[in-house]
Amino acid sequence: MLRFFQVFVFIIFGGLASHAQNINVSPEIVLGNRSAAYQHFVGYQFDASWSINNVVLFDSEYTHDTNNIFFIRNMLSYNLNSHFKVNAAFGIKNPGTFTSLTTQYQYTKTQFKLTYAIGSTYQNGFTLEQNLILNYTPTLSNAFQGYINLFAVVNTNFKELDRGIQQLRIGLKKAQLIAGIAVNLDQFTKGKNSLENFGVFIKYNF
Repeated sequence: MLRFFQVFVFIIFGGLASHAQNINVSPEIVLGNRSAAYQHFVGYQFDASWSINNVVLFDSEYTHDTNNIFFIRNMLSYNLNSHFKVNAAFGIKNPGTFTSLTTQYQYTKTQFKLTYAIGSTYQNGFTLEQNLILNYTPTLSNAFQGYINLFAVVNTNFKELDRGIQQLRIGLKKAQLIAGIAVNLDQFTKGKNSLENFGVFIKYNF
């Protein structure tokens, strides 16, 4: 039932992407030494307070299907003010379904953005989840900007690492198109299993 609802929500996001004007869609492809990956962010702002977003990641290893990575998250957010919001999310990721409730802080300047969220996630037990996004796009010329983006998620039960994700992107941005070097690091199974992927990425912001 949960998977059906996730597909249903994903279809809704697709309809919003094709009809709404106040929506952000950012697909990305990574080709690395270990795997090829596709991910996207789709966000829709209802008004000044309410928004929803959908994040999808599929990472397929070239040689071993057992090391494939999947992540689907649908999230509803309420803005408390210009810097703070609360988020409620559900989805599916290695190794199964999850729900989470977080509080988020956001600081934005013209070329710099910092987002930090902290809260609780339930997936075979409760864990503390922390999420950090750093984005810096310095102007290099009239046509190009630099692009540095760090994304990190850590889930812990206060005794050991339950799940970790780190993604680093360094490249060039021209209008809505971004391309460069990609690094993906993932930790599973209480930190006992780690996967690394180094390669290149291309991303477009609609």
